[in-house]
Amino acid sequence: MQNTHPNIALVCGFWGQNIGNAFFNIGGKWILEQVFPDKRVEYILDQPGYRTFHKQHTGNPKNDFGLLKHLDVEYIVLQGPMLTTSFPALWEETFAALTARGTKIILLGAAMFRYNEEEKAVNLAFLKKYRPAIISTRDHETWEVFKDSADFTHSGIDSAFFMTDSYQPFKIAGTSYITMNFDRWPEPNVVLDKPDPSADHNFDALSHHWSLTFPKFQYNMASKDKIKAYLGAMLDFRKLPATLAGYDVVRPEHRFNPHITWKVYRQPNAVASDEPWTYFTVYANTNLTISDRVHACVATLAYGKPAMLFTPSPRSNLFARLGLTDIKKKPVTLDPELLRKNKTEELDFLKNAARQLG
Repeated sequence: MQNTHPNIALVCGFWGQNIGNAFFNIGGKWILEQVFPDKRVEYILDQPGYRTFHKQHTGNPKNDFGLLKHLDVEYIVLQGPMLTTSFPALWEETFAALTARGTKIILLGAAMFRYNEEEKAVNLAFLKKYRPAIISTRDHETWEVFKDSADFTHSGIDSAFFMTDSYQPFKIAGTSYITMNFDRWPEPNVVLDKPDPSADHNFDALSHHWSLTFPKFQYNMASKDKIKAYLGAMLDFRKLPATLAGYDVVRPEHRFNPHITWKVYRQPNAVASDEPWTYFTVYANTNLTISDRVHACVATLAYGKPAMLFTPSPRSNLFARLGLTDIKKKPVTLDPELLRKNKTEELDFLKNAARQLG
C-alpha cells in the first residue's frame, strides 16, 4: 500500500509561459512511478525566479517563503535545461536545507541551457557541493560534462518522449491538418511546388515541394531578444493561409501566460490552452508539424508524426540522441523501435540506481 504522504517531490510549473515544461513534467511523473512503485510521486512548484523576463541570476524574490526547502521528502526531482549559470542562485538555499535533512537530489532529463564554458564550470562546481544521487541527461553533450557529478549517471532522452505512455489523446474528425507553431520566430511564408533557390529552406513533404522564406524584419527583430520579437510580431501585418497543400493549418500557441490575445488569435485556426493535454491531442493528430518550439516537435514525433524544427538554440541537441540530426533541414520521423530501446534503457538504469540507493 502506498504511503499516505508523498515522499518524492517532482518540481514542475510555469506551464502557462511555456507549455513544453508540462510535456516533460508529465512524462517525468510516469517515469518516476515506474522506477519507485512503492513510493508516492507528486508535483510541487518550481522556483519563482524562473518567471519570464526575471533576471534569474538575482535569485528568487526576497519575500518568497521558499516552500521547497521545507519539504519533508526522500527525493526531490528537477527536470529540463536547469543547468544554467543562474542555477546556484535559484537553488542553493533549497538544496542546502534539503540535503541537511537527508533528501536526495535527482536531475531527470537534465540539460544545459547555453552550452558554454561558463555554464559548465558554474554547474560542475555547484554539483560538487550538492552532489545528486542520480543524473539522467536528455542529450549526450550534457552527460559528457556531468557524467562524474552524481552517484549514478546516464545519457538518456527527454522525459517528454514518455508522454505517450502517460496519455492517450482524443481522435480528431472532420478535418485533416498540419500544425504551424511559431512563438519567438515569425511563421515563414510558404510556396508550394515552385522550387526557389533563394528561399531559406526547401524540402519535400506530403507529396509537395515546400519553399519557406522568413520575413526579414520580423526575423531580425526575433534574433535580438524576446521583447523585440514581440514588437516584430506586432508589426507583422500578413494574413497567413488557413489551408496549405490541401490541409487546414492549425496554429498552437505555447505561451498562454501572459495571454497576448492579439498575438495568439491573429491568424486563422489558433489553439491556446493553459493545460497540456489539448496540445497532446493536437500534435498526435497532425500530419506534419513545422515549429520553432522544441517540445512541439518532441510531442509530434513521440506520437509518430513528422516534424521540422526552426531554432538556433543548442537545447535542440536532444534530437541527436535519437538520430534526428536532420530535423532542422527537413521534416523527420522517429524510429519507434529506437525510441522503445532508449526508453527501456533509461528505465532499466533508473530502476537499478533506485535499488542501490535503497
